[in-house]
Formats: sequence, structure tokens, C-alpha cells
Amino acid sequence: MQIMAIFHSARAFARNQLRDAWSLVVAPGIAALVPWRLGYGWLRWLSRHSRLYDEALLPTARAAAAFLGADEAALAQQMRLVALLDHCDLYLSLLRRSFRLPWHVRVEGEWPRDGAYVATGFHYGTGHFIFSTFRAAGQTSTALYAKRARADYRGAPVRYWYGGLRIGDVERVSGQPGVFRPHIRKLLDALRDGVPVTALADIPPRLAEQGQRPVRLLDRPMSLPEGLVKLARSRNVPLVPFWTEFDLDQGTRTLVIGEPIDSGDVDAALQILARILDERIRAFPAAWMFWAELPRWVEDAHALHVAADPPAQAGDAAPAQAL
Repeated sequence: MQIMAIFHSARAFARNQLRDAWSLVVAPGIAALVPWRLGYGWLRWLSRHSRLYDEALLPTARAAAAFLGADEAALAQQMRLVALLDHCDLYLSLLRRSFRLPWHVRVEGEWPRDGAYVATGFHYGTGHFIFSTFRAAGQTSTALYAKRARADYRGAPVRYWYGGLRIGDVERVSGQPGVFRPHIRKLLDALRDGVPVTALADIPPRLAEQGQRPVRLLDRPMSLPEGLVKLARSRNVPLVPFWTEFDLDQGTRTLVIGEPIDSGDVDAALQILARILDERIRAFPAAWMFWAELPRWVEDAHALHVAADPPAQAGDAAPAQAL
């Protein structure tokens, strides 16, 4: 009986590693090895006829469909395609000797040329090629990552290897080593030395409890962490938002570099970032990765909004009604 249990456990382990290798390496990698029109056609076919990434993708699609009143299957297909593009970008990058972008990835806007800044993205769309745009502007950059430990990938060595490969390519392209939380001092040093810092702004309270501030997002009372704005303010540098816009019919994308945001007023800067994210989510909901977090996010942010806007006390003047 013990031998059979070991056999079944080993078979399940091997099956999971083969699944991860197919979904993270082989399936998206094929698209990087052929002319893009063929490769993109392959990714679109997979997005419609496979069940890749369903474990993480289906709860996200279900939550988005419930919020938007949209078709869950259509959202899942688009989310699968975005995920495939994101994984494929790693192999497209690894196969390129230069830092030039492929023809189907375009850039709109420019990075500041006169000093450091905090390049601020979101858990939205695809972002691997953003690091090539720094090199095209003659700059190196430092990326901030969540803490990563091998123990978190116990039983999933392919996923751990893939994450390391992706971080390694970012460091190759960006020209600077990455920084892992909580070693924020290294980011301060980078900004002091004139090196741009890249990080993502939309972290829910469940994943970053400290330093959340209230914002309005998707017509809901939500929150964003203040850390990136305070980081920029501490070195008197701006935040520069960036995001991806998609043309799924043509298989092209545009990396958009937005206007710099003053970091002097933390709440105002966070609300500008929330507005940008709100516009992007409404334009293409399938690109946002945090739909499943939304109910708890709103719940966790409730106390922040109550503290920022306490209810009127007895005897206070009632607010005028809008006409």
C-alpha cells in the first residue's frame, strides 16, 4: 500500500510539472519562435480552445462578469489570451539580442530625461517589455518585487524556475539588479543615484496592510498603498504611470507612458493613479488581474473611508442635496 501511495504521489507530481511546463514554457514559447502573425494566431487558438491557467483565471473571470454584468466565457477567453501574451513576451525578449521592441509592440510617450523617477504600473495587462523602453531612452532601471522564497513553491519547481528566469531577464534588460521587499533602502539609493525605480501601485490591503489610503475606484470606496508615493516624495522625484493598451484583432499592443505626477501630495497622487487604473479597467476589463480581490478590498477599505469622512454628528448641518 505504501509503494502504491508513493507511486500515485510521484505520478501526480510529474503530471503537475508537465502541465506547468506546457502552460508556462512550451505553449507560449512556440509563438515566440515563428513569425508573429502565425504565433499570435496560435495564442488566439489556445485562448479559445484550451483550459490553460483555469485555476487562477476562472475565479477572476467569474468575479469580473458578476461586477460588469458581462459574459463570463468571453472574459475568460480574453484573460487567457492576455496571460499567454504575458508569458510569450519573456521568450520574445530572450530571443532578441538588442533591446529593440518587436514590431507588434509600440510605445506612446517618453520617459523623463532629467533625473530619477518612480515608474508606476498596475496589475494590468503585460509589462515585460516596459524595461526595454528604459534602455531605448538610454537609462537603466531597478524593479521592485514581492519577497520570493523557494519554500513557497514546494511541489512546483517549474513555476519557481520560470519566476527566476523572468526576473533574470528583467535584470538583463534593465541593467540593474532587482530589489525584493522589504529592502526598500536599496530603492532610495537607486533614486539618489539617478536610476528610475519600477513598481506596481494597486496592492489590496490583504497583501499590503500597512499604509493604505482611501481612494475611489470603479465607483467603490477602495484604497491604495502610500509606499510608492512616499518613496518618490522622499527623493523629491515624480511618479510616471505606464500601462498597456491592446488591439486583439491585430495582435498589437501599445506601451503608454503617462504624464509625470507630483509626489508632494500623497492623497492627490494616489487618486490620480486610481483614476488612471479606473479608466484602463473600464476600457479593457480582462487585463486586470485583481477582480477576485474586489469584494474583500472594498470591505477592508471601509474603515479608511469612515475615518477620512466621519458621519455627521447630531446638530451638524445636513448636506445640501444635489439638484
